[in-house]
Amino acid sequence: MNDVGKVIQAKYDKFRQINRFLEYINDVIPSVINQREEPTENEPLEIIDFGCGKSYLTFAVHYLFTEIKKIPVRIVGLDLKEEVIKECNKIADKLGCKGLQFFVGDIAKYHNKRTARSPVDMIITLHACDTATDYALFFGIQSGARSILSVPCCQHELNNQVRFNKEVSVAPLLRYGLIKERFASLLTDALRGEILESMGYKVQMLEFIDMSHTPKNILIRAVKKQGEPCSLDQLKKNSLKVENSLLYKELHLDLTLVKLLDCSPS
Repeated sequence: MNDVGKVIQAKYDKFRQINRFLEYINDVIPSVINQREEPTENEPLEIIDFGCGKSYLTFAVHYLFTEIKKIPVRIVGLDLKEEVIKECNKIADKLGCKGLQFFVGDIAKYHNKRTARSPVDMIITLHACDTATDYALFFGIQSGARSILSVPCCQHELNNQVRFNKEVSVAPLLRYGLIKERFASLLTDALRGEILESMGYKVQMLEFIDMSHTPKNILIRAVKKQGEPCSLDQLKKNSLKVENSLLYKELHLDLTLVKLLDCSPS
């Protein structure tokens, strides 16, 4: 915003995206709280923002819970950029944002660092690039996160894998580069949704924002049906079902999320 509190025109698309994300979060708050004890100052709602960047969304989420909903929260923002994280912590201190902290870290390694035993209440990602979304979803599944809201970005992995084969039933979708790229992107998120469903989540694929504001406009929203995380055996069993599906084999796919679940330490 400028000095008089008006949103800068060049940043308006981002402003719209953040507000839309908050609406989708607000919708699932009752479902999340129903899965746990009422949040208190000693046992606040726990939220992790993977790939938080400059943390416009993270600060807005903190405001939604603490100022509007009056729900105590502990929010962690994680990103690889040291200078950005330093600045975010500085702003959080200046604004007195209680329970909001930012750390430098890799999404892929975060599950090794978290010590809390209870499930995370909410995981959010806004445009975590390519397989970073898979690592965030894997953390959520493995830790039994009560809700996951993710807007994926740059789904290149399957586009580089899908091979043209005349016998494959969807061969026409793979013939033209542009169509193949869009198909691979939709296929990536469809498989992510199917995996989340098999792991005990109710999954919705929602239009995040109008295409005129960003082409990255699919939001995966998953809410846990039962509070306990899947056992390691169940994780591997469910990932094997996806691996053995006809489409997965026909298109020669090797999705990172499936590999992570299949290689979960026993």
